[in-house]
This record gives sequence, C-alpha cells and structure tokens, in this order.
Amino acid sequence: MFCKVYCACCNGIDAITVTVEVDITPGISFNLVGLPDVAVKESLQRISGALGHFGFKIPGKRILVNMAPANIKKEGSAFDLAIAVGILYASGQIIKKGDGTELYIERKLSGHLIMGELALDGTLRDFQGALAIAASANKMGFRSCIFPRRTAMECTEIDNVSIFWAESVEDVINILESPDRAQKHLCSKIPYKSPHEHDTLYENDFAYIRGQEIAKKGLEVAAAGGHNILLSGSPGCGKTLLARSLSSILPSMTKEEAIDTSKIYSVAGLLKECGGLLKERPFRAPHHTASTASLTGGGSNALPGEISLAHNGVLFLDEFTEFPRHTIEVLRQPMEDGFVQISRVRKKVIYPCSFTLVAAMNPCPCGYYNIPGGKCTCSSSAIRKYQSKISGPILDRIDIQINLKPVPAKKIKEGDLSERSADIAKRVEHARMIQNERYRGEKFTTNSRLPANLIGKYCRLGFTEEKLLKSIMEKQQLSMRSYTRIIKIARTMADLSGSERIRSEHIAGALCFRNEI
Repeated sequence: MFCKVYCACCNGIDAITVTVEVDITPGISFNLVGLPDVAVKESLQRISGALGHFGFKIPGKRILVNMAPANIKKEGSAFDLAIAVGILYASGQIIKKGDGTELYIERKLSGHLIMGELALDGTLRDFQGALAIAASANKMGFRSCIFPRRTAMECTEIDNVSIFWAESVEDVINILESPDRAQKHLCSKIPYKSPHEHDTLYENDFAYIRGQEIAKKGLEVAAAGGHNILLSGSPGCGKTLLARSLSSILPSMTKEEAIDTSKIYSVAGLLKECGGLLKERPFRAPHHTASTASLTGGGSNALPGEISLAHNGVLFLDEFTEFPRHTIEVLRQPMEDGFVQISRVRKKVIYPCSFTLVAAMNPCPCGYYNIPGGKCTCSSSAIRKYQSKISGPILDRIDIQINLKPVPAKKIKEGDLSERSADIAKRVEHARMIQNERYRGEKFTTNSRLPANLIGKYCRLGFTEEKLLKSIMEKQQLSMRSYTRIIKIARTMADLSGSERIRSEHIAGALCFRNEI
C-alpha cells in the first residue's frame, strides 16, 4: 500500500514542505531515498525499536521511502516520526478492516505536519526549528502540527495553526484516529503579551552612571532610531557599563518582531530555554576571539551566527579593535542590507540581521591617548596602526561616534542618582511610535533603515537647515553616506523632541555625535 506523510525542513528561517512517501509491496528490502543525511538513514533502527514497544513492527516486505523534493538535503532526526507513521499506515497496522484505502489514509494525514525524533522506547524527543516550521505551516497549506510536547510549547503563540503535543508514537496515533482524544493533546493558544513595564531600577540602569551625559544622550538616540554607535575612551571610563545599560531603554518588541527573532533562535536550538516567543530584545556580546563563521553564521548546517541572533536587538562588540580586521570587515554588507547570505555548494541560506551595533574601543594600545596627565606611552605610529584596524568604510557605517573622557572624582562622589532608564525608555518608546506611524506600509520601521531614495520624502529640510548641512559637508569633506546618516540622526532627534520638522538644532546635535575616532 502507498501513503504520504507531511513534514518540513528549514531553509534559513523559512520552511519547505517535505513529503514522506511510503510504498510497501511484496518482497524483502528497505530503501530510503531523497538525499537523506546519515542521521536520517539511521532512522530505521530507531523506528524499529520504538514501534516494538507498542506492539507494532517493521513489516517483512519491500519498503520504499522517498523524501520529496529529492534535490534538497534532509538533515537531522526530526523526520523519524513521519517515516514511522507512514510505515504504520502503509502496512495497515492501525486502520480498521475495510478502511484500508489510499484515499482514506490521505484524508487522515493531509493537513497535518508531523515531526519528532524517536527514542528506542517510543517516546518523542525535541528538535530544532519547530517555531519556524509552525509559523510557516499555514502558508504551506497545513491546518495543524503534531510535535513533541516540549517543542510544541514553543509554538503556542503562533496564530492560524493548531498545535498538538505528543509524548509517544501512541499519542500521535490517538490524535490522528480519535478526535476526542486529540482535543486532550491540543495546545491552548497563548496571546502575545509584551513584558510588563517595571518602575524599579534595573541592574544596569542609567541612574547609576555618573557623568558621561553626551554618551547617555547618544545611546538614547541610538535606541530611538536603531542607529549604530561607537564608544571610544580610556579604560574604566564606563564604555562597557554604558553599552550594557542600553538594554534597559530599548522598546518592547512587536509580535511580528518577536516571531522573526524567535524563529532564528528556534533554528539555532536556543529557544528551548525561553519556552515560547522571545519577549526581550536580544543583547549579544561575542568575545573578540570569536571566529568569522560564529559571527556571521555558517558551519556544515549553515546555522545563524551572532549577527542574526542579535536581529531586532543589540550586537555589542567590546574591545572592537581586538577583533581580527577581516572579521570586522564582514560586517559591512549585513550592516547595510539587514540580512546575511550564507552560500554553500548545495544551498544558499539567508538570515535576517537587522541589529544595532554598539562597539567599544580604547583610543590606543595602552588606552590613555589624549587623556590629561600624560599617561600614554604609545608612539604616534603605534597609535595610527592601532586605530587603522577600524577601516573607513566601517566607520562610515557607524552613525554615532563618541569620545569618552574619564569622569571627574567630584562627579563620582555625588549622591544623587542620574535620570532613570525607565524615564528615558518612555521617550524612546514615544519616538518609536512616531516612526512606526510614519513608515506604516514600508518594509522598515526605524530611521536607521530609511533608504537613501526615500530621505527626500520623509526627511525634508528647510532652506536654513539645507544650507547649514551643505556648508558643514564642504568644510569636513564628508561622504554622501555620512550626509544621509547625519540626516537620519537629526530625524531621530526631532522625533525625540516631538518635532515634525528637522531643525538646525537637530542637525547640530547630530554633528556632535559624528566625532571621528
């Protein structure tokens, strides 16, 4: 007998339908075709042990399993369950006498995505990428997904598709064959809720940061408009503390942003720790010894890297100049495009990576260049060589560049706290709401992602402002990219102040954040 069972595989954060076709005819053999990897080929042993615990068996006949489309490599053990269900139905072990028609089986199995790894005792194990598959299920024409219990819990906030949980092969059969029992395995839909706003102080709160008012204002602008920022200063002046405090003023993610980010974490196998959609914007801080592949993504399975895991959040690169130069240079295109393409011989995978870059660096090898007191021991050639690790094209893509000075001792001793992160976050949230409304219907939501061809539409300058900006460009010999980025920063500063128009003070403020490192 012949039957089809449906499952899926991930291509980036999107899913592709995989049809498991099982044909059982007289003879003795087992063939699995459709470009399976080693883990898929070993499924027969796992299936045989799992079915035996529930009184089923692999029939002693000629079994042919085809995984279509055959030109896409099938990787991992998540196809075990679909193959096992296909064998059970095609061999007639779970259907009533007289119902064993291929049309009957097709009606039973169509509309369901069935996935999971089988243990030898017949229980189901979790797999990666479940949320990405569930989010694409409705587009692929499926009405429900049957997943292992813990994996199913990841997907309870996904709309337009029913999620069933199962702990064993027996549970899966009950879901398919008995509507009454199936309801007991149906996951309740959980409405998406943003994190509650807390009026308390965060662990890394702006209130605890003494001085550095320009840097704090720069981070507020960066959070409001999604702008990249570079902090340069001597050791101990607060660069890392400022960067880590950025999370406390970021706005909550919308449901669409949460789904996109969570799909990346699901594919990477990191969503199990969360138990559902991510609520907080990600903050990724890879060490400067991280490889290029770990930063951009790759490996044999083309998994997402740190820049994709920071999608809709923050990528913090501390000790920026200690990263290998070629590793920093690979950030050029992702910073500009908002996605990264990983190319392999047999496939190409695209991951989104719309992140806010926060980089921190010392001004020289010893760290005390341009600091009062004459502590710097570096030669001019050593300083030039150190600073040249950050190329012009990378600096040109970083909107806000701030030189930090050490905080005076009298500032440190002051007893009063600075402005709290909760108060700054309200201004940031309001500025983001303005941008969401302004760019409604566009493919972007923040000022930093505003394409150059739309600047004239959304960032119109008056005669005085245009004249001011042109004169500054001529004096400082700025590039056209710098010109557009200054306008974008000015647009964000106008949003923070509640101004519909970009004024001269906003342009002047934007220029204050373009200190060349």
